[in-house]
Amino acid sequence: SAPGASERTSTLAIERRTNPLLSIADEGQFVRELVAGFGTFPTYFSRLPEVNRRGPKRYDALPKLALLSADDIDTHSSGGGIVVDVRSTAAFADSHIPGSLSIALRPVLGSWLGWLVGGERKVAFVLDEKQDSAELVRLCLDIGHEGLLGQLAGGIESWVSSARPVASIPLVGAEAMTTQVVDVRQVNEFGTGHVPGAINIELGSIATADLPAGMLTVMCGHGERAMSAASLVAARGRADVAVFYGGPDTWSAATGTPLAIGR
Repeated sequence: SAPGASERTSTLAIERRTNPLLSIADEGQFVRELVAGFGTFPTYFSRLPEVNRRGPKRYDALPKLALLSADDIDTHSSGGGIVVDVRSTAAFADSHIPGSLSIALRPVLGSWLGWLVGGERKVAFVLDEKQDSAELVRLCLDIGHEGLLGQLAGGIESWVSSARPVASIPLVGAEAMTTQVVDVRQVNEFGTGHVPGAINIELGSIATADLPAGMLTVMCGHGERAMSAASLVAARGRADVAVFYGGPDTWSAATGTPLAIGR
């Protein structure tokens, strides 16, 4: 079945009775229904078969991220290089390198890095001093992304002290949300409950999507994906974007308004 059910075990009798795919006799319809249930998936999936066919590169120890100066980062980004800021959503909102991409350091970082950043691109990182650079490297290598240029020595403070500009993206609550809400969760998540009137543009396609004019509030389930999306929108030159700190349930609890169901 696709998507998979929550149960860990089943029987043929249960599946014959409850699985709608098993009631389809036409092969073409079966394929269409099956594939429709998969949803979208990271673009790097398409290159992994070849990576796995060649076999992994051996590392006797995790490579360490090189320490980069603010000048190094500036040269990298000015030449079209990507800067990924793995600090928390709140830290990125407060101040970040203009044009940088927010992907908070958490177990799914590798998936979003592979989805949003081409595997051939060199990446420079911004971390907080308490974050584990070894964990970051492992998550990148897990998806075969080996173009790790290094990390900004001294973190965002060294960028600020170099007198270079910083950018910010507002975090807002329910009372400050704009009327135009962009929900960047996946379609199946959006269908289970969303802010009435919100439009659904998945994070994986936000960089090239046609967005409504005017002030936008971006939201997801908690805030991390929304900040990734907002950073991509801001990198396109738009300053009229904010991030809702929370998810649809947070909004519903704050406003007393039920969520809309379906697409």
